[in-house]
Amino acid sequence: MGQLVLPSSSRIYIDTAVAIYSVEWNPNYYSLLEPLWLKLQAGEIEVVSSELILMETLVLPLRNADTFLLNTYEQLLLSEKM
Repeated sequence: MGQLVLPSSSRIYIDTAVAIYSVEWNPNYYSLLEPLWLKLQAGEIEVVSSELILMETLVLPLRNADTFLLNTYEQLLLSEKM
């Protein structure tokens, strides 16, 4: 697998797959995406997405009544840091 090259400071757009792979700790992608979230936490980058990401990430947790995943996605996607 390749590597994620992030600029030292900037605004990064993410799509639904990035959120799902990160929140659900996908073994194929989590370690690749971890630097993105560490830079966000450190305030080095800003992460943005479209409004559609919330709807797209909640489909399966709503269908499965998975309140843990619902809360996790809402915390991530509705936070001020995102």
